[in-house]
Amino acid sequence: MRIGIDASSIDGDKGGVGWHTYHLLRSLLAEPDELEYVGYLRSGTLRGAAPEGWDVSARIRWVEVPRWQMRWRGQWDRLDLYHGPNFKIHTAGRYGAVVTIHDLWLVRHPEYSKKLFGQAGSTRRARERAGRARSIITVSEFSAAEIEQLYDIPRDRIVVIYNGVSEAFAPVRDERTYADIRHRLDLPAEGFLLFVGGADPRKNHRGFLEAIAQIRERLRGRALVLVGDPEHPEGSYRRTAAEFGLEASTRCPGRLQRRDLCALYSQADAFVFPSLYEGFGMPVLEAMACGAPTITSSTSALPEVAGKAALLVDPSDPSALARAILRVLDEPDLRARLRADGFERARQFTWRSAALQTAALYRRLCA
Repeated sequence: MRIGIDASSIDGDKGGVGWHTYHLLRSLLAEPDELEYVGYLRSGTLRGAAPEGWDVSARIRWVEVPRWQMRWRGQWDRLDLYHGPNFKIHTAGRYGAVVTIHDLWLVRHPEYSKKLFGQAGSTRRARERAGRARSIITVSEFSAAEIEQLYDIPRDRIVVIYNGVSEAFAPVRDERTYADIRHRLDLPAEGFLLFVGGADPRKNHRGFLEAIAQIRERLRGRALVLVGDPEHPEGSYRRTAAEFGLEASTRCPGRLQRRDLCALYSQADAFVFPSLYEGFGMPVLEAMACGAPTITSSTSALPEVAGKAALLVDPSDPSALARAILRVLDEPDLRARLRADGFERARQFTWRSAALQTAALYRRLCA
């Protein structure tokens, strides 16, 4: 059985969908089964028989394809099924195609679209693609309900397969590693609070900093570390910190290598992720896997992912967020419970499980 997968997002700056595709494809290839794959890449990606960092595998053939050719590739490559893990269907196999839709943020909030002529055309095309798919994969029950409601797709055509947590996210105990990043970010001995997501307004750094401004006197010298792109057309870490008088305590290191991010997760007094909308919310599980006491939103998919292993707060209420942060800082028993429950929660989400469920769907559709 031959499955074609759009693997273009695994190259370069991956982002959330790129890492999803990367880990899913790695886990699919790790299973000893009869499935073979064709991985479609953008022109100019290959520097040999496989992309950089990937072994040559007898079960996957890498193909560079210009976008204009993709429509016919399913037939040319004799695919049984095509999978578009990045919202789009570019071709189809003899049994059609599967598409993964991670969330419908821009359908809910088209005002944040970067499209020159707005989001309406993209939303219409995405809905049409979803209607053509044999099955739609999504990453949470929340997103499944969104797809059913906003795209008018019958629920029995939507399959929920949760993301996994990379095994690379684990507590960093090496004091030298932490000492290095503490030096680079000029972190105080008193500790720090961690925010990850970027200045995209959906991630709600403004709500985080407004909450901190309400309790700054009780932080006892702790720093604020805001990881991710510090500038966005709709927001800025530094401008918002200045607005609330928090410039001196705020660190904005941009995007970090995974090792540095794990070190920060491992040492943070609290990880705060008050996102306004998530189809899943990978940083929550990554933080938990590293032992960070976690505070996140009580909305969208985040309660589904965090379970009882995090404090859940209305992300639109900075005062409630401030109270939750103080609870974690002031109650050692609560911090210890959140760490222990977080480790257990993160272990429930694996990429192997995601791969096994995805492969089972492939087989079912090609039966």
